[in-house]
Amino acid sequence: MTERQSFTVVGAGAIGAVVGVHLMQAGHDVVFVEANAEHVAAIRERGLHLTGALEATVTPVVLEPHEVDGSHSRVLLAVKASQTENALAPMIPHLAPNGYVVSLQNGLEELKIAKMVGESRTIGAFLTFGGTYEGPGEVSFTGTGSFRVGEVDGRASPRVVELSETLAALQPVEVTDNIMGYLWAKMALGAVYFATATVNADVVEIYDRGIYLKAFGNLAGEVVGVAKAVGVIPEAFDGFDPKVFSLEYPHDPARVAANWVAQKTYWSRLSQARTGVWHDLAVHHRKTEVDELVGSIRLTAEGHHIATPRLGALLTIIHDIEKGRRELGWSNLDSLAQLDSALK
Repeated sequence: MTERQSFTVVGAGAIGAVVGVHLMQAGHDVVFVEANAEHVAAIRERGLHLTGALEATVTPVVLEPHEVDGSHSRVLLAVKASQTENALAPMIPHLAPNGYVVSLQNGLEELKIAKMVGESRTIGAFLTFGGTYEGPGEVSFTGTGSFRVGEVDGRASPRVVELSETLAALQPVEVTDNIMGYLWAKMALGAVYFATATVNADVVEIYDRGIYLKAFGNLAGEVVGVAKAVGVIPEAFDGFDPKVFSLEYPHDPARVAANWVAQKTYWSRLSQARTGVWHDLAVHHRKTEVDELVGSIRLTAEGHHIATPRLGALLTIIHDIEKGRRELGWSNLDSLAQLDSALK
């Protein structure tokens, strides 16, 4: 194993718990910082219990944000995109001069983090392994996926190489010189996942219906168009290449089909059959990250005078579900498919 290191994981929810528990089991020192007082109390009383792909119970040091003290060199930020500023702010006075912050989040949060602590203290991470917050002190690890880390400016720095070797306690981690390309690619697939979350059905079941795949691909295509406008080339991952769905060129049917086969293969090996967005809407009845993800793409598109009508319709549907104005159901996907057909 790598030399024993110390990490501060901000957010002991799904992803933070999965990463933190694996680091602890590999012999590293981990301190969790968690704003959910009930979750903190449960961890202090019974430990942090991970189930699913790894069964483990650990008894870490866990702090509420106001309890943070001392100096912290390696901060792993694992909160929802809407919580980035509030979660990171208490850590900034305690970030070591040579310390860094790694975003283990959805979205392009590296850009927010860089504004708060500086680009030189920001590291990007791309991940597709899964986890679910089950309740206070309880998190489920749903299975491995892809894991890459990289400097925002693309350098293969020694600290990123060291970080990749340490995080390999969870699964193999690659260093990339195009972390933003992976993050934008995840945003493209994320738009598809937001769409699947509008139905009470497993992702593979939705894909198997087939009639919505064209609309899904074109949702991803709108994201690809915005990425290109900001100078980013999306990368392929887990067999999914969002560039295949670019709206600038005719789609290659064989490559399109291969993407959906890869997606079904990916989901078939997970212990969870539905997205975290679906859990937010159907189980927790709470606001999703749609504004920070789909909404941010829309704002960037507007700044470049790019039309994204499909993403706009998806944003409206998610907002309506969040506010109780719309139910989960196949009619949501029907409306997206109808809009997609009308735009062609």
